[in-house]
Amino acid sequence: MRHQMESVDSRRLRAGQSLKAALLVSALAFAPAHAMAQETDPDEDADVVEEALQDPNTIVVVGDIARTIENSLETKRDLSVIGDAIVGEDVGDLPDLSVAETLERIVGVTSDRFKGGASELSVRGLGAFLGSSVLNGREVTSGSDGRDVNYGQFPSELISGAIVYKSQQAQFIEGGVSGIIELQTLRPVDYGKSRVQIQGLAGYSDYEDRVVDGDPYSFRVTGSFVDQWDMGDGELGIALGGQIRRDTAPEDVFTSSSTYSVCNTDYAQDGGSNCDFTASGSADQYFVSNQYIYRALETQSDRDALMGAVQWKSPGLDINIDAQYSYRDDSEDRQNLIISDGRRRISPIEVSDRGALLAYTGNSRIEINPFRQEQSEEYLGLGANVEFEVGDRLTLAADAGYSQTQRRRDELDMRIRTQDRVDYRLDFRDVEVPALTFLDTTAVENRIGAPFDLNNYDQYTNALRVRRRQENVDDDILSFRLDGKYELDGALSSIQAGVRYADRHRVRDDGIDRSSDDSTNPIALVNGIFSDEAIAARQPFPVEDLYAGADTPMRGLTFASWDPRQLFLALTGDPDAGLPLGSTLSPDDTDVTEETWAGYIQANLQTELFGLPAFGDIGARVIKTNITSLGISRDLETSPGDDPGEIDITPVGPATVNTETNDFWNVLPSANLGLELNPDLLLRLAVYKAIARPDPEAMSAALSISDESGAQDVGQAISAAGSPYLEPLKSWNGDISLEWYAADTTAISLAAYYKSLQTGFDTDVSTISVVVDGTPTDVQIARTVNSDDKSRIFGFELTAQHKFDFGLGFQASYNFADSNFEFPDPTIGRNGETLAVFIENANLPGYSKHSLNATMFYETGPFNARLAYKWRSRYFKPYRSTSNRFAAEQGFLDFSTSYDLTRNVEVRFQVLNILDEPNLLYRPTRDSLAQSDFSGRRYFLGLRGRF
Repeated sequence: MRHQMESVDSRRLRAGQSLKAALLVSALAFAPAHAMAQETDPDEDADVVEEALQDPNTIVVVGDIARTIENSLETKRDLSVIGDAIVGEDVGDLPDLSVAETLERIVGVTSDRFKGGASELSVRGLGAFLGSSVLNGREVTSGSDGRDVNYGQFPSELISGAIVYKSQQAQFIEGGVSGIIELQTLRPVDYGKSRVQIQGLAGYSDYEDRVVDGDPYSFRVTGSFVDQWDMGDGELGIALGGQIRRDTAPEDVFTSSSTYSVCNTDYAQDGGSNCDFTASGSADQYFVSNQYIYRALETQSDRDALMGAVQWKSPGLDINIDAQYSYRDDSEDRQNLIISDGRRRISPIEVSDRGALLAYTGNSRIEINPFRQEQSEEYLGLGANVEFEVGDRLTLAADAGYSQTQRRRDELDMRIRTQDRVDYRLDFRDVEVPALTFLDTTAVENRIGAPFDLNNYDQYTNALRVRRRQENVDDDILSFRLDGKYELDGALSSIQAGVRYADRHRVRDDGIDRSSDDSTNPIALVNGIFSDEAIAARQPFPVEDLYAGADTPMRGLTFASWDPRQLFLALTGDPDAGLPLGSTLSPDDTDVTEETWAGYIQANLQTELFGLPAFGDIGARVIKTNITSLGISRDLETSPGDDPGEIDITPVGPATVNTETNDFWNVLPSANLGLELNPDLLLRLAVYKAIARPDPEAMSAALSISDESGAQDVGQAISAAGSPYLEPLKSWNGDISLEWYAADTTAISLAAYYKSLQTGFDTDVSTISVVVDGTPTDVQIARTVNSDDKSRIFGFELTAQHKFDFGLGFQASYNFADSNFEFPDPTIGRNGETLAVFIENANLPGYSKHSLNATMFYETGPFNARLAYKWRSRYFKPYRSTSNRFAAEQGFLDFSTSYDLTRNVEVRFQVLNILDEPNLLYRPTRDSLAQSDFSGRRYFLGLRGRF
């Protein structure tokens, strides 16, 4: 065990050097160091530091924030490609609420906010779709629909750092047009010292404090241990860490159904029932949703995580084994107030130029929907890497990885409506939650003999339905990789080559769905909504002052509420009611296998050009991809719906498995060049071809059968979930970066990029035959397919950071991107019309034209404080194959501060979302409000001990 007395500054500098070295060893195991920055062993680094400390001219960087900046800039400078990094001075120095918040500190990285926290990440504002994420150089599975990593499963306190590669090398795993985000866990021998660390964090949520019987206080406890042992013929290191987290995710929500129709009729002039699109329509064209929903939430979100690493290092041999495990357990009790007949008797008051229905009157039943969702997500990651030297020049490395995510979701869904309809007005103008006004409630009042009151249980007497739905997601990746690097003399410094095999299998069992309305095997109801058992399930409205943080006249809304679990048991008499009987195969299921074979060769250069030190590489990567997508066919049976002319649809009969396959090749050349214009000024250039793979769900052969009310024929309820023939988006790219490293904590860089996208997306409408009520029936479906459309992205990125001698400092970055990519709406309206005909095309998924990060900090002695603002302009946020969805611009202000109580104990305080910024979504046009989420501020107070 290593134990020795050191000065405080020496210890801190040694930690920064060793942690940076540990990070770079993995990230750059086969990347050439540039001419003036050769890598050294961490122990040699420490010796250099000790000597430097004896030099009276040495400037010692002090302060946690400043040392993180210094380490990050050193890592950025040592990269052989254009990129950025964040490297803490020590393990646990990146103590954000999640890894996503930590990554947002990196230049050019922006996030999408979900339930008050950062979620999917974008590089250079170009969306998660164009990027990729890896952990220790390996792909990571996900429980969500895309390839996006669930960063919440990795405690930020146990991540040593991250690198964002913004240009490509042949050795990199394919899949990053905008960039690759790599998370790094610790390699204990390279870390080079013993450490025991314990952290505790207590949180407070002002939104959770408004939840009746809610607990506004949360906590998380994190512990880690790192040590090394000299075994004589080598050194053994072990790193272990774990976290327990108990939290909530409160939100006030307004939302709509994902199904929108185009109409141009006005009930006041044209009559009719549901609005329609006809040649004789008297109104301007507009879009309307099937349902509009006001929602109150009670939540619980618990997470446990374990991470570990073992490293053996001896002359010529380096063995690393790492593992990660996490378990999330989330629950939501929703109380939904629903305008259930969203298209009925519409009379527009104001329609925007784009077709957004900004204000209108309508006629609908009022629906109450108590809903319970329980979801667990379990992640397991395993990796092993062996690097060994064969002679003086050849180094070989073998790597194996396995990643698995299992997500299980169980939903209890109850519905009860008014028997009669009411006239209402819905006004979206100048508010964050639309104003709902009831105009004529006479029919309901006459039936119950009492005034209309949303809180009156007696007026909800019709269409009782109990439903149970389950969804299981299994995603696993098995990969193997072999790399070799041969050192040479001269300008061609080395040649490296490698092969990689990966098999990704994703299954989403989405057809586990039973209800009391089913014509076959319905859920049996043993009690009614006015039984003693159901009355006992009634509860006070769960949220005080709903929409308190919103700009809306709906603040303080309340309505009749039930405890969902208790009501489900009261109506069915069995907590297991509705569980699947027999096979769960359904047309909704996704089963996609993606098998890839890849090989590359890369020549690394280290020479002089124009009398300047130069470094770079040139190479190519070749990939063969095989896609196998299974689709399930079943007959469909219809039954009368709640209203005349409406139908309910149920899959029946035996399931038939259909297999669709696709295969394709990609060749990805790349070249990088770096020039040292002077010791502090670097010029980097890169040219490369890259791909962005579609999400696994997007390659599904499944059909999606809508369960929303209002379907008048099968064609309105059925759509394609994806296309097995969808191939990656291809792009030629050129990047240039000028980087000035003025001092240890001072740097300015300017980067520009151009991307020529060689493929695009289009909506293809085709006809399939489905057996409906025993008769083959033609149904039109829309699928997103590749097109030959070409488009381009160009932009620039500017960043600056500096710390003044008196302790004040700043970090700032701005990214501008311009794209003419077009993504058409993939849905079909109720009359078979493609909505893309009526709607302006979207751009790249996740693309923001402007994004910026700005941080002001102050640190002196044991104290530091940090104020950070993150902003991005609006962007396209698709969800499966539903109507296009757009997120409004987002700006979040966070504050953090810490104080060293002793040399080993630190106290921290954080405030997230100081401005209480909402998350606003629009669909299917950019000005048609479809969802508003409000999550409030979060406060955290914690202690950290390092020994």
